[in-house]
Amino acid sequence: MKKLSLILCGGLALSAGLFSCNKENTKETAATTTTSAGSIDGKKIVFVNTDSLLTNYQFYKDAQKEFENKGYRLQVDLGQRERALQTEGAAIQQRAQAMSQAELQAADLMLRKKAGELQKYSQEKQAALAQEQAKKQEELYTNIREYIKKHNAENKFEFVLGYSKNGGGILYADDAVDVTKKIVDGLNAEYAENKKSEPAKK
Repeated sequence: MKKLSLILCGGLALSAGLFSCNKENTKETAATTTTSAGSIDGKKIVFVNTDSLLTNYQFYKDAQKEFENKGYRLQVDLGQRERALQTEGAAIQQRAQAMSQAELQAADLMLRKKAGELQKYSQEKQAALAQEQAKKQEELYTNIREYIKKHNAENKFEFVLGYSKNGGGILYADDAVDVTKKIVDGLNAEYAENKKSEPAKK
């Protein structure tokens, strides 16, 4: 069975390269940033290394581990069910000579039915896990996008680009305008705070 993990999140829409920032006038805050921003025609631009962001964002690491565990448990479950069906088939084969033609046909029909049910069960479980992964991926994207919106309220960058060394629309990015660490630190702090409040919500 194909290994299930959240690595597909590497194809996150963030890596497509462009966040449109809120252009409405916002109140100036006392907070300042030490990060310098590049510019094109006076537009302030920074970038986030999406590879590094996913590697260091604790939400992503926790989600990846969660789905690796769920994928493993599903593999074990399906393996046990398949072996049980094979054992049942082997037992029928051993008794085959003592069985009538009608009994053999009935046994064969029963095994075929159980094999079909197992296949359906496998497909349903894998589809449910894939849907859960897609939901978690969307949550990941939302967390990043919403945090960048809040982060940008004080910095007022007009573009926050997603950059990946493994490809993407940006061919080069100057480290001087890399805000990845700042955003990862903020995301992790926010995630840790949310995890603390989870038991109280339950």
